[in-house]
Amino acid sequence: MKLEWRLKQLLEQYNLYRYGIETQIAKDCGLHRHTVGKFLRNQIQSPKLEVMEKICVWLIERGVPAEILPGALLGVRPAGLWRAIGQSDRIHIYLGEYHLTASMITTPQVAPPVSISRHDAVVSSKIIHYLSSEADLRNAKPAVKMLYVPFTFTPGVVDTGDGGFAEDKERAGRIFKAMCNNRKNCWSIIMIGSQRVNYLVEYLVADLFGCEAFVPPVEETRVPFYLCYRKFDRPVPSCFGSPSNPPGKSGELDHGTYYLDENFEWQFLKWQRGKNDAGIVIIIREAENIVMALFGFSGRATNAIGNALLNNSEKFWPDSDSASGNTLSICDKEIGVYICHVKFCEVNRKECGMAYENLENDVVDVIPLHRKVLNKFLSKGQCRTT
Repeated sequence: MKLEWRLKQLLEQYNLYRYGIETQIAKDCGLHRHTVGKFLRNQIQSPKLEVMEKICVWLIERGVPAEILPGALLGVRPAGLWRAIGQSDRIHIYLGEYHLTASMITTPQVAPPVSISRHDAVVSSKIIHYLSSEADLRNAKPAVKMLYVPFTFTPGVVDTGDGGFAEDKERAGRIFKAMCNNRKNCWSIIMIGSQRVNYLVEYLVADLFGCEAFVPPVEETRVPFYLCYRKFDRPVPSCFGSPSNPPGKSGELDHGTYYLDENFEWQFLKWQRGKNDAGIVIIIREAENIVMALFGFSGRATNAIGNALLNNSEKFWPDSDSASGNTLSICDKEIGVYICHVKFCEVNRKECGMAYENLENDVVDVIPLHRKVLNKFLSKGQCRTT
């Protein structure tokens, strides 16, 4: 069991957290600003009782109930990923929602059809089933809600002018802003699907690493992973993907997933139809709040990564205190980014139709992004994400 300080979360809960609060508490309590800062960032090791007493008195004077102190200043780091998610009051699962453009409708009287990715839907249904039935969650029964992020769909086309894409981006931006504003309500977020179909993932990555959403990198790498699109992919402009190689990578065009190793050199996982693929899992924890994004380069890779998260979740929840741990504690958050190399199993489609094919034997090798890389790129972003 690991205890951690929750002063920042307590301040947010009672609407006391704002710019300059660290300096104000230090001044009012007669403490050094760095001491208060360590409390806020969960970095203090052995605080004096006198310091805790002063902070408790300050909180009580501003409306925090005396009976919950000092206990509310302490929390316990959950023992595993799904137990941590299960502690939330609510869990919102976001999927991209395809809206076929009106120009593709042959019968004007018929409303444009709406759909979601088959693989994304499978992953979400498995997660919901797990959260509602897994005994390891110790009877935690959070309210789970499916939410959808609409986008206009024309195969192979993205209207980057004044058409549907601009509206889709703006709508997703409003959803992301509202999601961030709800972080103090003990809600956890799961985003499924890549930035090409789930625009919330684009906003999450851009916010985390301090770059502009839907603006491809040209000269400088701002995100330590990158997707090089195939010819038939929707060419959605992205801060971590495009139909071109990543910045600094010359030579032949390769389609697949890139990531930076501990020497800050690009490593490449090639997409090969029916054989190999890759994807990304991002996990951000702040007290009881978990934000997780999972996506493959292809839909089938998303499916495989979802299985790995449910069946081998310990690979995505290392001990952050261990020497081999690859999560990074920064700005009162614990952040991990995991590259997932997927090796597909053979599927005999003659014996089983597409609706019944079993993809659970796909093998996923989890490669945590090195802590040194996280530290460099997250520092640039100033940890703005929820």
